[in-house]
Amino acid sequence: MMRTRQFLVYTLGVLCLLSLGNCARAPLWSFNGASIPPDVKTLTVRNFYSDAASGPANLAIQFTEGVKEFFQRNSRLALINDNGDFVLEGTITEYKVEPVAPTAQQGGIQQIAGQQRLTITVKVQFTNSKDNTKDFEVPFSQFADFNANQTLQQVERELVDDIFKRIYLDIYNKTAGDW
Repeated sequence: MMRTRQFLVYTLGVLCLLSLGNCARAPLWSFNGASIPPDVKTLTVRNFYSDAASGPANLAIQFTEGVKEFFQRNSRLALINDNGDFVLEGTITEYKVEPVAPTAQQGGIQQIAGQQRLTITVKVQFTNSKDNTKDFEVPFSQFADFNANQTLQQVERELVDDIFKRIYLDIYNKTAGDW
């Protein structure tokens, strides 16, 4: 028993020393997951459009500006108006509210929704002028639930912001994260 404990302590000590020895080296990864090639320096975000049947009038503008801000905060890419090394553009194709999580009313006769779900889908076209094998056209979709006792207007701004932030991250991971 004593030998096993000594062996474990010795092994843990060696592992700690090896780990500390690696601290002097540059990490092979980063917390934001970016693996943007060094020759890619610029980003163009063209205006996104809304083909969704509903949603706020400024939805596409809000999304376009949010994508720009997200990439500026999380990458070293310079935002330019045209002919960027990376180009993003697309269309908001879905903005829908639907009931989820049904609950029974008294006596179980009639069911009502306990939750509502807002779903937004954005079809994104990505062009990589340095490596066209990385180009894609993909829909990104996220949702957020809210209590059926609330109206969409009461929670819409917060839900849209939350959904958009998750879609920005998905786009970033697919383009700059090289996932």
